[in-house]
Amino acid sequence: MKKNLVIAAAAAAALCMASCHGNTKSSETDKDSLSTVANDSLNAGVAIESLAGTYEGTLPAADCPGIRTVLTLNADSTYQYSADYLERKDGHDEASGIFKVLANNVVEIVRPSSGEATYYKVKDANSIIMTDSLGNEPEGEMAKLYVLTKKK
Repeated sequence: MKKNLVIAAAAAAALCMASCHGNTKSSETDKDSLSTVANDSLNAGVAIESLAGTYEGTLPAADCPGIRTVLTLNADSTYQYSADYLERKDGHDEASGIFKVLANNVVEIVRPSSGEATYYKVKDANSIIMTDSLGNEPEGEMAKLYVLTKKK
C-alpha cells in the first residue's frame, strides 16, 4: 500500500512539474512575441496612429496621363486603396488589406489577392512618397510626382 502511495505521489509530482514547465514555456513564448512586436515598432520609428489618414495624389503612368491615387491608412493597420487611370476606359482599381511599418519609416501595403506589395516612405507628418522595398526614393525631377499628400 505504501508503495502504491509513493508511486502515485511521484506521478502527481511529475505531472505538476510538467504542467508548470509548460506554462513557463508559454509565458516565454508570449514574452518573445510581445518583444518582437515592440522591437518592430521601435525599429519602424513611426507610430501607426500618427500615419492614420487619407493620402491623395496623381502618380505617373507609362500609358496614360497619370493615376489618381487615394490611400487611406487606418490606426488599426488596415488600408483602403483606390486608383483611377486618367483617360483610360475601365481604368479603376481598388484594394484593401493590412499594412506594416518597416525599418526606415517605410510603409508596406500588401494586396491580399496577389501578395503584391507596394512601398511608401514617410516624408513628414503630411506626406508619403512611393519607394522601393528598401525605402529608396525616386530621384531627379520626377521624384516630386510620386508624393501622396495627407488630406486635412
